[in-house]
Amino acid sequence: MTAPTGVSPAPITLTPAEHEQIARVFEHGPSLFSLLSTIRTRRFGLGYQSETGEEEMQAWSTHQPIRQREGPLAYSSAHQPVPLTEVEEALLAWAALGPNGIVAADIPVQGDLSSLIHWAGRTVPGSSNDFSVDLFIINDAGVHLYRPGTERMAPVEINGPADYWKILHWYRNGRVKVSDKRPDVGWFTAPPGTHNVNTMGAPQYNVNRPGSTWFLPVGDVGLEWVNLLLSSYQFSGFYLQDPETDKPAGCDQWIRPGFLEVGFPIPTFDELALMLHSTQAACVVENMRLACEALGLGGWVMGGYSDDLVLGAYPEVAQGLGFSHLERQPAKNPSRTATCQGLRGVLEAHVTPSPWFGSAEALVNHVVNMRYARGAQLSREENWNERSGGPFNEKTLEHVLEHPRSHIPDWVVQAAIDTVKYIVDKYGCAPAMINPVRAKFSCQAHHVDLDYYRHFHAAPGGEPYLAPAQLLSHFRDWHPGGADPYEGSAR
Repeated sequence: MTAPTGVSPAPITLTPAEHEQIARVFEHGPSLFSLLSTIRTRRFGLGYQSETGEEEMQAWSTHQPIRQREGPLAYSSAHQPVPLTEVEEALLAWAALGPNGIVAADIPVQGDLSSLIHWAGRTVPGSSNDFSVDLFIINDAGVHLYRPGTERMAPVEINGPADYWKILHWYRNGRVKVSDKRPDVGWFTAPPGTHNVNTMGAPQYNVNRPGSTWFLPVGDVGLEWVNLLLSSYQFSGFYLQDPETDKPAGCDQWIRPGFLEVGFPIPTFDELALMLHSTQAACVVENMRLACEALGLGGWVMGGYSDDLVLGAYPEVAQGLGFSHLERQPAKNPSRTATCQGLRGVLEAHVTPSPWFGSAEALVNHVVNMRYARGAQLSREENWNERSGGPFNEKTLEHVLEHPRSHIPDWVVQAAIDTVKYIVDKYGCAPAMINPVRAKFSCQAHHVDLDYYRHFHAAPGGEPYLAPAQLLSHFRDWHPGGADPYEGSAR
């Protein structure tokens, strides 16, 4: 393997406490199987309320106060919220989808190796390693996008104590500020004239609370869709088919043996792209859930909310994250789905028409160039492999770049463009049957209010059964010198 030729950033100096805390989870934490044994969704955090019947209003909300109905689990935390520290958030963000080195890229060239958009590895798997899922970090300081980039410093990034600084480096330098306050996601949002409808779901009363950190994976499903379309046309022989006519969706001239041979209904193809996104987002959330368990934090996995509202599809109800949405004609929107275009300069989704992709040509060619542009993994100019030192040795890389199946034929690009044009003409946008941006599954991390569980839950060993050792010792380990809300409380 050739040595990396790229310029790596200068290491940052960790304080002894920062180094000790990062070392704790890498060197001394519970094993994976121990974590799987004790892992639970501990939804109630410091400063939270449950079924109290008391009216309250959050500072970020521009809407009416809310009152959760009284119930048998009525409880109001006696503690003030304790936000996560920088190290805690950095570890969770890295666990979610942080850089971990270089992928194996062990797909046969004849089996669509070229569909891998990146050879940079992350802690999470993803369809074609396309990095189509980003992570938004929402806390008391506002909203940040965590995106550490596609360059890699080593085949295995965290290979020992000398690499621990990277966790904070990526957190500090890989974030983009989106807002200086928490998003308004609607506090008891309801359509006009209704009395028992809640678009943010029953758990909303503790979503986005002070002190919590809401890790929100946001997926560019449109990127998965376009990349999958190119791969299908080049390697699978499937073509998109109009479900109403059972005829090719604009790609008629390529229907012949050896090119495109079997129809694939547009709605089914759209659903496949959504499934690929959902799998990647679920892995992000599960990584965070395991990381929360290792750190002794509460990790609340949730999806019972309107992600369209969170993204900003209904500003008359709640501003959300302020993403722009396409105004679609009802007659051309058979699935009645919202169509999110993204957020300028932050997440410009792969959908057309949009401010960043005004045509089918612009959309398809952009995804093609992600594979072949200067500096990319299949480029002959400043190749990513040569710059990063892998995954292939020099001889293998040369063979990969020379092989014709590593390159998308011109007819495939044109067939994809023709298909996208057809879909836009008929339905108003592409993708058409699904929202090209999704944020349906997420994880909120917080410091657990142990007294809530001491009050309600069985405690065969003196403490609630869902309080593992790393939770009981969390404040001693991670917040030394501060007050420990787990000591001296009523049991």
